[in-house]
Amino acid sequence: MERRDLVIAGTGHASGGLYHTVKLSGNGKLYGDIDCMEMRVQGNATVEGNVKANVVHIAGKGYVMGGVDCEWIKVSGSVNVEGNMQCQEATVRGRGTVKGAWTAEEIRAYGELDVGGDCSAERFEIDGHFTIGGLLNAGYVAVKLLGPCRVQEIGGETIVVKKQSASLWKKLFFPPGLTADVIEGDEIHLEHTTAKTVRGNRVTIGPGCEIERVEYRDVLECDEEAKIGTVEKG
Repeated sequence: MERRDLVIAGTGHASGGLYHTVKLSGNGKLYGDIDCMEMRVQGNATVEGNVKANVVHIAGKGYVMGGVDCEWIKVSGSVNVEGNMQCQEATVRGRGTVKGAWTAEEIRAYGELDVGGDCSAERFEIDGHFTIGGLLNAGYVAVKLLGPCRVQEIGGETIVVKKQSASLWKKLFFPPGLTADVIEGDEIHLEHTTAKTVRGNRVTIGPGCEIERVEYRDVLECDEEAKIGTVEKG
């Protein structure tokens, strides 16, 4: 079937289907699943279905009632996905919400992420704050804390959590810090982290940390301000 372009400028709506390029400028609503090569949103867009695309670029607000399956997604503003997100590379500047699971090769965020299920990636990097309802599993995890972060478990090879400078307002009402049940990796460096168990080969527990149990194999370094319960070398 031949792919045609879909363009909505201003306020309008259209049916889902097979498209080459989908461009929404203003306020647009699409009814049904969308299968396209490229989707570009400037303004507000709602998709009452799933989105499958090579490239998705949202400058404004995007709301998808289904899931998203794409090669690359870039968000400048906000995106809200009710289903699962699957992509090769994602860059979010603003807010990204995925009610289901998020699977990617690379996730880079500057702002806020909210994932209802598990989040899996080769690289996960964020400057800001996040909530992940399940497991964060990534080969490389780099978190620059600019607000409260919460995840059940983190598993990876290299895990780095550091606190960034923030405004006084954010420090008072949204104090930066990570809370997790279990953090497990090869190389771990933590700051301002509260966890029940931290397990790794080379572990550094920095300032502001409260860890109930630390298990390490090779090296353990602890800041004098950190609070640690049980330590075991295995």
